[in-house]
Amino acid sequence: MGAATSTRSKDRQEKRDNSNKQQANEIKEVVKKKLGLVDGKATNLTGKDQDMYGSEASKFTNDEMVKRGLLSYNKNTGGYSNVVNNVIKSDSNIIKYGSSNSAMGSGDPTGAMTSVPISNKMLQQQNKIKGISTAVLSLVMPSPIGTVMRASATKDLVNASNPNAAYKDYKLGFDAKQQGKKFTSTRNELGILKLGLSKGKDKLGEIIGN
Repeated sequence: MGAATSTRSKDRQEKRDNSNKQQANEIKEVVKKKLGLVDGKATNLTGKDQDMYGSEASKFTNDEMVKRGLLSYNKNTGGYSNVVNNVIKSDSNIIKYGSSNSAMGSGDPTGAMTSVPISNKMLQQQNKIKGISTAVLSLVMPSPIGTVMRASATKDLVNASNPNAAYKDYKLGFDAKQQGKKFTSTRNELGILKLGLSKGKDKLGEIIGN
């Protein structure tokens, strides 16, 4: 009896996961269509920066989830909240951010937002912010943590200064994840620009200035 119960429970979870993924995929297509997403540009955002569409993608996702009864919208606060019915709590967070609970454009195929790719400009901004903040923090961290952080910061800043190559690599990884495949980059970012960061703030300043 225990094995049978376990099997039924596993089957229910599998059906629920498949339903969540299907919902996420359908919502993703709605969002991409509303954005007019073509080659990393939100062509429907007339009069706006078509390279920076994160807030619009999130709103379109939320609005579609409200239509499907996965979220509720509070007109007074302008906020969204999970819908809870008599049977189960809505899997709204999984549907929006995937089973990995990661950010927009991560490539996780189980989420709507994670399945909407970011733009070249968005990736460049992320790399620059991440690289600078990690580099600054690494200066006060002891080795070997500081050394690892400096290497990571160097990689992000190199990618920020080589946006087209970085974006091509990102898209290859994104598409692979969407198909459930593994992706290993063949780019040698650290070989493109040999900057150590270990020499201190002067070297950090040179990288930031690029």
